Amino acid sequence: MNKQINRLLVGFFCIGAILLLLAFGFFTGSFSFLRQDNERFVLVFHENVYGLHEGSKVTLNGVRIGRVERFFIGDARQEGPVPVQIEVNRRLVLRHMVESDNEIFDTDGNFKKTIVPHLLGQLNQESFVTGILYINLTVQDSDSNESYITHQHGFPSINTKGSMFAELSESINLEKLSKQINDLIGVATQRLAELNIEKLSTDYLATSQKLRDALGNLATAFSPLGPSLTKTSDQSRKTLVVIHELAENFKGVLQPNSEFRFELDDTLRDISNMARSLQNLADLLEQNPQAFIIGKPKSEE
Repeated sequence: MNKQINRLLVGFFCIGAILLLLAFGFFTGSFSFLRQDNERFVLVFHENVYGLHEGSKVTLNGVRIGRVERFFIGDARQEGPVPVQIEVNRRLVLRHMVESDNEIFDTDGNFKKTIVPHLLGQLNQESFVTGILYINLTVQDSDSNESYITHQHGFPSINTKGSMFAELSESINLEKLSKQINDLIGVATQRLAELNIEKLSTDYLATSQKLRDALGNLATAFSPLGPSLTKTSDQSRKTLVVIHELAENFKGVLQPNSEFRFELDDTLRDISNMARSLQNLADLLEQNPQAFIIGKPKSEE
């Protein structure tokens, strides 16, 4: 008696498990014969897609409508684009779409042909901790009535734009900043080398001497005016002496072997290295946004 009851319980349990499996497959559309009518598109991302997997969700303005089905790799050897095939689940679309006056989907739950050229895909991140990516679709605002649909790998293609990290890296453009600093160092060094400090100092001293002679002649010619003009002339001579000393100091500062020139070159070189390091950090965060959370691996790893 107990054995019969146990067998019945095991049988009911197995039947329930099979029914749950069938319901799950029917609900998610995992069976191929249930997915034949689903639309498929290809999106080409020109960036690292680490964190995007088969089965990753595809959303339209944040509402899930499909999943990532497969990748196409091998188009290029280095830094090649990554085509991604997505599947739009009609059951999910039909569940959420409005039935009347729908501007995006037709009555069967497929994208309208006039909408596909205006779709735009972007990689988004579910969580900064996990680094899991998904694809979000939006409809571009455009005044044109363009209806031409391109194809990739046998499927209609959807336009893409860079992710948040890609846009941030491009907007900062530390590589360009580093190049500009290197150019600045080269130009500054060349101009300082071309600067004839000795000739400038000689010309300045000659001008200063002529000015002193002119003031002396002026003081002699107008001596009847009194001691005030003589006092002014003396003050002018003292000022010219100070200016002469300043010119000599400036000449010493700008000498190729001066400490100022060395410190300036060293500082500009450090700024260039810092910009290059920041560029490498931006590239790392773009490819592995969860790197800050994971931290440095242990030696045994």
